[in-house]
Amino acid sequence: MLRTSADSRGSLHSAAMAAMGKDGKNSKRITTTFTKEQHDALQRIANAHRVDVAWLIRRAVDRFIEQVDGDAGGPLLPFDFR
Repeated sequence: MLRTSADSRGSLHSAAMAAMGKDGKNSKRITTTFTKEQHDALQRIANAHRVDVAWLIRRAVDRFIEQVDGDAGGPLLPFDFR
C-alpha cells in the first residue's frame, strides 16, 4: 500500500529527481505500453495520492528491485533470475 504524507511525497519526489539529475545524465528513458485498464488504474491511484503516474511507476520499479535484490520473499512474478 502506498503510504505517504504530503511532506514525504514532496521529499520522495525531490530525492527521485535528484537521483536522476537535472541534466538527465543519470537517467534512461524507456517506453512501454499499458492496457487501458492498467492505465486507468494507475491514473486513479495517482490522483488519489496526488502524485504523477510516472512517480508511481518509478516507485514500483524501485520496490521490485529491492525485493528481488534483497530476496525479501522473492519476486512477485514467476521470474527465475538465478
